[in-house]
Amino acid sequence: MKCPGQDTRYWKEDAIFEVKCPDCGEVVEFFKDDTSRVCPGCGKRLPNPRLDFGCAAYCPYAEQCLGSLPPELLEKQKGIFKDRIETEVLNRLKGQEEVIKRLQLRLKFAEQIALEEGANLPVVLASACLIELKEEAETLLTALKVPSTFKEEIIKTLHHEDSLESKVLSDAHLLSLISEGESQSSFNFQTQTGERLGERFCKV
Repeated sequence: MKCPGQDTRYWKEDAIFEVKCPDCGEVVEFFKDDTSRVCPGCGKRLPNPRLDFGCAAYCPYAEQCLGSLPPELLEKQKGIFKDRIETEVLNRLKGQEEVIKRLQLRLKFAEQIALEEGANLPVVLASACLIELKEEAETLLTALKVPSTFKEEIIKTLHHEDSLESKVLSDAHLLSLISEGESQSSFNFQTQTGERLGERFCKV
């Protein structure tokens, strides 16, 4: 699929422009979707001064379109897709009030534990949304056009990979069950934060 921003049929007059190389003064021609161009005069690679990364935060094709994204944009993109995942899950769980209540509790615990333990917050929260729909998770993420790297991180976290994110998710899930009155006797917390929070509900 081609990004509409790359389709020259929709380009205006200013889609192709020229700038002077700050090193040698040679004119360098840019197309609006170029991330960078090499100066024909001195060989220096110049970033596109008019490139707008605004679409990158929400577009699933951003990395193919723009190349490697800055870390801050990757995190923003993950946050936006996490919100889309949560909205879709809540729509699918409509009418199941107890399940939704548990999901909201799990998200609350997941956020607190992830922040204190230094886990990847968007991955943990997106995974926490999908516990009840684990078997459908990959199909759901594909339908929402979640970027492949983020999707892989979520799937790994859901399927008990030995990662910090999986441990945080496990503890958040246990805490949501405990807070609803389920026995804790057979539960083992995997993070210090989870264990500390568990002490509010039972003797650990």
